[in-house]
Amino acid sequence: MNATHGVDSSCPLRPRAIGLWLLALTVLAAVLRIIGINRGLWWDEIDFLLVSVRHPLAEIVTIFPGDIQHTLYAILARLSILTFGEHAWSLRLPALIFGIASIPMLYLLGASVTTRIEALVASALLAVSYHHVWFSQNARGYTALAFWAMLSTYFLLRGIRMQRRAPFLWYAVAASLGVYTHLTMAFLVASHVLVCTGMALADWKKDRQSWKFPLQGFLATGGLCLVFYAPIVLQVQNWFLKRPSGMRGVSTPLWAFFETLRGLIVGLGTQGVLVAAALVVCCGAWSYLKQSRLVFALFVLPGVVTALGAVLARGTMYPRFYFFLIGFAVLILVRGVFVIPQWITARSAQFDPRLRPWLTAVLAGMLLAGSAFSLMRNYRYPKQDYEGAIQFVDAERKDGEIVVTAGAAAVPLLQYYAKPWENVETAEQMQEICGQGREVWIVYTFPRYLADWRPPLMEIIRNRFTVIRVFPGTLGDGAVFVGRFQPG
Repeated sequence: MNATHGVDSSCPLRPRAIGLWLLALTVLAAVLRIIGINRGLWWDEIDFLLVSVRHPLAEIVTIFPGDIQHTLYAILARLSILTFGEHAWSLRLPALIFGIASIPMLYLLGASVTTRIEALVASALLAVSYHHVWFSQNARGYTALAFWAMLSTYFLLRGIRMQRRAPFLWYAVAASLGVYTHLTMAFLVASHVLVCTGMALADWKKDRQSWKFPLQGFLATGGLCLVFYAPIVLQVQNWFLKRPSGMRGVSTPLWAFFETLRGLIVGLGTQGVLVAAALVVCCGAWSYLKQSRLVFALFVLPGVVTALGAVLARGTMYPRFYFFLIGFAVLILVRGVFVIPQWITARSAQFDPRLRPWLTAVLAGMLLAGSAFSLMRNYRYPKQDYEGAIQFVDAERKDGEIVVTAGAAAVPLLQYYAKPWENVETAEQMQEICGQGREVWIVYTFPRYLADWRPPLMEIIRNRFTVIRVFPGTLGDGAVFVGRFQPG
């Protein structure tokens, strides 16, 4: 590449033009993320609202309700709701803001490791990314984590290159705020410690002071994290050490792998595009490895550490655990888009080198178009359509007919929407209700989890109830089912 720390003399765009393009991409990202932001909440958002955000700020910072908690996000969401009232959009407002801010942040990080034009294309891809738009409309801290991950990595790189204390102190601020958003950020910090430790050991004979500033940065990070978590540190310890996850049997690493593939196919359009994108990513990763082992390690090692940490800590894994690494993934993908035409034209006499920019533009255009096209699904459906199911049942059921719910659907339907329906928890309870000689309606979701939680109950639902309507959503396995039992 013709870039050194982001300086690219061959870039066809002047800095002012780059700034205008970046501003336009940020505005585009804001528009794409505002569209549909007020649609119905899904299970995680509703549970998070009920157990955390609706509580006073004093309780949010002193009570740890479980790994559903994203403390910094809960604080920001609480302030948003106090300011604008409780709406879906106000609950999601912090995610929206961090999602929009991630566009220029990715350019800033990208320009420090590659050419300005590559960094700009990466920002464009993130702006139209299906997954980034989805999480920017999700009332959780994942877009904040992605932002803090990029910002902390940027400061870490600056500190390593400049060998000055200030960038490492700013790193400590960004990294600790990320950890305060959610504990998975600790895996990123751990990977940074490993990278800097390896560098210090390799340079020990040349410069025995190279470890000093990074060590100060990591100590400051740990100190700030202790300050943030001081009111709840014992609760967090008790939760993770003494409360084994009830999802070990269903949220397995193998399931997470296939669910990740499904999500990537949704975001990219087709399986063929996914395979092509995987090849491009491999080429991009190889290029970064040849360019800088440091940058390669900072982009790749956090994913490995996160996978190991998730399995060892709780034994469960979800694709969203890795969303905070999306900035690194996009930079690697875009690098592949740029180096493949370079390799083709350099190794084949049949291709005119002057065609390289056009081939690059075609590949980048196809990638951007495929990602943008997949956004239609995000706007077509809500994440989970509880409201559609409620309206359907209320319109179709007759007087005297019973409506029940089971499993995870009870939280949103009974506690958030306050429907006067009955929650069924056992097969015996369901048998008794069906034995009353009346028609029974049931609304449920996440059938895989329900089957794992209460197998006999799910067996009755499958055998005795007819699914009348399915309300799809963009959440994997999150469709809402409406079934009916008819006596006799």
